[in-house]
Amino acid sequence: MASVPTGLGPAFAEQFLKIQQTFVAGLAQRLHDIQHAPDAQACHVALHRLAGAAGGYGFEALSRLARETMEAQQAGQELLFQSALQRLAQAVTDIQATPADRAT
Repeated sequence: MASVPTGLGPAFAEQFLKIQQTFVAGLAQRLHDIQHAPDAQACHVALHRLAGAAGGYGFEALSRLARETMEAQQAGQELLFQSALQRLAQAVTDIQATPADRAT
């Protein structure tokens, strides 16, 4: 689940929720870019961007999974990388299946 910053007023919370929804709508493309990266560097960059964006938009668990996947890739641990990539894909599916009004 994602979090919305607290104490910033209802207008900001509403706007932040819209931004989160836009982020969620783009997750399938981000995952595709990771899974079909032309090389290890492109995969690393896509994972790094996902980790940062997910954290910034309140999806801390997704951010951690992206970092774990990136670390496994960097360490050359192919089995661990593939396992982490599967968990990452499942997390994306789960996030996309969560109704927007329950995402926060």
